[in-house]
Amino acid sequence: MIGCAIALTFALASQAPQPSLRELAEAGLKAKQAGDLEAAIRAFGQVAALAPELAAAHVNLGAALLEAKQYEKAAASLRRALALDPGLPGAHALLGTALLTQGYAAEAIPHLEKAQRWDLLGVALVESGRFAEAITAFERLLSERPDDPDLLYYLGRAHSQLSRQLFDRLLEAHPDSARAHQLLGEAHQAGGNREQAEKELRAALDRRSSLPEVHVMLGELYESAGDYARAEQEYRIEAQARPGDARAAFKLGAVLLALGRLEEALEWLERADRLRPDMAETLFELARALTLARRLPEAEARLRRVLELESSSRLAESAAFQLSQILRRQRKTEEADRELERWRRIRAGRSSGLPGK
Repeated sequence: MIGCAIALTFALASQAPQPSLRELAEAGLKAKQAGDLEAAIRAFGQVAALAPELAAAHVNLGAALLEAKQYEKAAASLRRALALDPGLPGAHALLGTALLTQGYAAEAIPHLEKAQRWDLLGVALVESGRFAEAITAFERLLSERPDDPDLLYYLGRAHSQLSRQLFDRLLEAHPDSARAHQLLGEAHQAGGNREQAEKELRAALDRRSSLPEVHVMLGELYESAGDYARAEQEYRIEAQARPGDARAAFKLGAVLLALGRLEEALEWLERADRLRPDMAETLFELARALTLARRLPEAEARLRRVLELESSSRLAESAAFQLSQILRRQRKTEEADRELERWRRIRAGRSSGLPGK
């Protein structure tokens, strides 16, 4: 708040000729810059007491109190400042922060809106249950701060809560619709209840036979139970009905590979790769199929691409190990050893919870 302190000094020069007020303001600024918040609060408090109608005095006091985590007192000073000058720069952001920190999210929102503090505004909107608006606020910042952990957490939370609201509305308004049964099927599938999941997904198809993705979900249920033949049937229905769906083509290719039908598996996996290039799971399964077909250089290229896309995941761990085996079969011993060492690093990193380097 250097700007506010300087503004305060100029304001005092024009309103109050006493040098003691200017000296107090300057002392408060110096103390704040030095990290001595107690001294800064005393100095700015004296200025506010001597010049109670000077809005900038209350802003500086509020800013120091906020930094000292005296949030209730900070909010009182900042409200006083805004009562004197509703357009005072920075005061709305400070007051919004003080209110939000105390849990007064709804009260903080208008101040954070005026200050255009999109990050804090998004948090206040989430805490007020206004999830769609929170998403809009957060997405203003996402391109600038794509890896900000707080931003990612709150944006994910807002999406999750909004999804829950919308799904609750769906189940309440249309409980026997195809989408409601699909939603319940997904929930049971996620919870590991295969029997109930299959029942709900079949009910969804009974109500709308062309519903996208449901056959893939059924295929996943059967595949997880080891019933590859029924899984193939479901994946094939989806892949034929939606020839541009890369996921359906991948799923069909992968289960055909598990069934030992290599040529057909290659056809579908290569199709999935054409439809959606650089899907790491597709590349990995395609590499496995190419290895079985003894097309080792092609398999090597796919696995190298997986490792460009994934660096520390379980898939990367498997890709590094498979690549080391393929390189050894091609008598590229030094490269094979490097990939085996990469596999060890990824494995160690995953075991420790840290990314492999």
